[in-house]
Amino acid sequence: MKGSAVARADERGLSESVQWAVLGAAIIGCLLALIDASLWLHGRSVAVAAAIDGASAASHWQASTSDGEAAARATAASGGLTSVSVTVVAQANRIDVTIDAKVPSFIGWVTPDVHAHATRPKEQ
Repeated sequence: MKGSAVARADERGLSESVQWAVLGAAIIGCLLALIDASLWLHGRSVAVAAAIDGASAASHWQASTSDGEAAARATAASGGLTSVSVTVVAQANRIDVTIDAKVPSFIGWVTPDVHAHATRPKEQ
């Protein structure tokens, strides 16, 4: 019987409805992974901006390292980063700012880390 909808025991593969269910789950998983990757990239950009803001604020004439730390924390908080760690190191002629933070995840199983570093010359 050609064209019959009756499946035989020796046929291989999945029925069409099961194939669509598997394909749908795979597509949803890929979309969630894409959203999480986008959130990580946004968090990375925020961390870089926070490091640059911190370095800029601390490099001004008569500014302190706490000014740079406050500016970096404010930028990181406005961008949605959590567990933010800011390290500001002032040397004779430059300021180094390092940011370590966590990015909220859409899926929620893991909270990825981001790291950024910025250096600015100290105004004399």
